[in-house]
Amino acid sequence: MAVPNNYGQTGKKSRSPMDFTTITYYTVSQAETMLAVVRYTAYGVDGLPIAVCEDFYKDEPEEFCRIEEDVETALVGGIDVSVMSHYEASIFPVISDYLTL
Repeated sequence: MAVPNNYGQTGKKSRSPMDFTTITYYTVSQAETMLAVVRYTAYGVDGLPIAVCEDFYKDEPEEFCRIEEDVETALVGGIDVSVMSHYEASIFPVISDYLTL
């Protein structure tokens, strides 16, 4: 069961038809070889979800870069992001910056 940590949720203005995108970070129990699971949710102009995608990131050095690039691309593109990882958010500098806006 995922339990939200005290980073909470924050809004960031996007360059899409949506007014805000959100990022939520959950600290979860460690899963072997798993860095994080990220759920991306895109919404239509009517505010209803039109697509949901999950990506699994392995606990490997190149995946640290990939998760940060993917999350930033999504947020700038108006896609909401939920990150679930056993690591503290501070291990991801880009993600951590979005959480503290």
